[in-house]
Amino acid sequence: MFTILVTVRKKPEVSQEEFRRVWKEVYGPMYRQFPKIIAYDQYHLNDRGKDKAEDPIDGVAVMSFESEADMKEAFATEHYKAAAKVRESIMRETSVGVHVTTVAELVKII
Repeated sequence: MFTILVTVRKKPEVSQEEFRRVWKEVYGPMYRQFPKIIAYDQYHLNDRGKDKAEDPIDGVAVMSFESEADMKEAFATEHYKAAAKVRESIMRETSVGVHVTTVAELVKII
């Protein structure tokens, strides 16, 4: 399985309530139309950063495919392009905004 984690930060001009509503009710459901996607989960966060050194992280999305090739196929669709337009309206697309990483290993402790 190929899993990616995406940390996201909302645009400063978007309220937390609006960000969560659009991410949950508009953007997230668009992923149901992606081919070969196995799972898509959103974690809406209350960032507890106490040092204020970084902007708060507003959420994490986790999505899984059977392979990286399946992910690339899904991301090449018109469905992905439509979702990207919604994403761009609420999320920052900078080094302090959207950050994508892949899972190298899942270690379950409990």
